[in-house]
Amino acid sequence: MRKISLLISAITAALFGASSVAQADVSVSGSAGAAIVSGKDNTEIMNGAGITFALSSDLGNGVVVSTSATISVDSNDGEKASTGGATGLSNLTFAIGSSSISLGADIDIAGDGVGEVGGVAGDHVDEGGYNSAFSGMGGLSGEDGYGVSFTSDFGGATITASYILDEADGKNNANTDETDTAAGVTVSIPVGAMSITLGTATQDATNQTVSGGEISMALGGGSVTAGMAAMTDSDAGAAETETYGVEYATTIGGASISVGYTNGKSGSSKSQRTEVSVSQSIGAGASIFLDLQNGTGGGTTTGGTNVAVGTSFTF
Repeated sequence: MRKISLLISAITAALFGASSVAQADVSVSGSAGAAIVSGKDNTEIMNGAGITFALSSDLGNGVVVSTSATISVDSNDGEKASTGGATGLSNLTFAIGSSSISLGADIDIAGDGVGEVGGVAGDHVDEGGYNSAFSGMGGLSGEDGYGVSFTSDFGGATITASYILDEADGKNNANTDETDTAAGVTVSIPVGAMSITLGTATQDATNQTVSGGEISMALGGGSVTAGMAAMTDSDAGAAETETYGVEYATTIGGASISVGYTNGKSGSSKSQRTEVSVSQSIGAGASIFLDLQNGTGGGTTTGGTNVAVGTSFTF
């Protein structure tokens, strides 16, 4: 990453004195990737790149304000290169000591996804055609929207709470009388050598509630994480879904290796998924990776093995 420092503070100090000077920074970073994915029907070749701008300003009174934007062509999605999206600039974050408040149109619903463990492979492998759906996976039907999020440390625990005023339309404004609201909370607590994370969230428009938990700890030169999550839907005829998973990550000879297993259930439909991810740095911000994904089960899942091989670069 190459960082561009804006010397606004020096200019302001020269004009107004140095007693209450805001210091602003803009950082620019980039990444690119290419992959070959093989699975159910054929072999697919894909590539993409993106550039991210991060803006922050220290107001000089203990408050730091920040936002960011990204211009990208997704390396694991079939979008037209000429219509690559510009995203971001939708949130403002105010950091005060160990606490922060974010407001905007891209606020994640806290608590959603906690306990869904085992998906260690990257997104490319999902394009192979097999395992297109997993029973018990996915959490709430919506993941974010316009709202506010608060994060802070309390006695060693980290708590994140969010409230979504408008989950659906993705605009940079919301009315306080919207009906597609959501709320959630995540709590992470260190307990000796372990870290425990608990989360719960509700989505009003779909009458969905999710809850989950996971435990992480160091083991055998790496780290192991186990988790479980469940979702209930009060709409008539909806089946309760459950997810159980475990994953292990370690480093061998400079290569990062992760192995994960997930078992999902939705009503009488059950699915299992095993993933392996291997990544090796080749220097100068470049790395190569191999991802494997195997799925079995009934329902809407077409079980099989997807394979993705590729490379990624950072700038």
